[in-house]
Amino acid sequence: MKISIVTPTFNEVENIEKIYEEIKKKFNEIKYDYEHLIIDNNSTDGTVAKIRKLSENDKNLKIILNARNYGHIRSPFYALLQTNSDATILMSSDFQDPIELIPKYIEEWKKGKKIVLGEKTSSEENKFKYSVRTLFYNFLNKISEFDLKKNTTGSGIFDKTIIEKLKKINDPYQYFRGLI
Repeated sequence: MKISIVTPTFNEVENIEKIYEEIKKKFNEIKYDYEHLIIDNNSTDGTVAKIRKLSENDKNLKIILNARNYGHIRSPFYALLQTNSDATILMSSDFQDPIELIPKYIEEWKKGKKIVLGEKTSSEENKFKYSVRTLFYNFLNKISEFDLKKNTTGSGIFDKTIIEKLKKINDPYQYFRGLI
């Protein structure tokens, strides 16, 4: 079995090498075949030079360099569509998604779950902003025929059958959290 890890970046020069090393270390521990796909959203801080350097000596590291900033939704979504593994894990490059979740995601996926999402159980953000977001998702869930998962960003593991379904969606401005 092969797992893809997708890590979107935008001006993450301080984090990208460390997240790359941590992911590589975790996959050496759990002994899965993997590819690490970093998609950069037109960084201006040296992130691109750093990921190019990292990719020179690692056949598992693939990179996509966007010509412009496509945003924090469209860019990772596009990267998910470029994977061809048995499952794909989406993780942020700023350590908001703990590396320790990788084996837990894989374990749940191996039990047959097609999607396993990471959910924030606490937040350091402004209480007002957190409350407004909670109200917004509560409102959306009241008017929608499907429940949207609260406190998730899309980080998690997706079975290849889910990735294949996402590849069939022809919408340049898809609502990824809603699709999930």
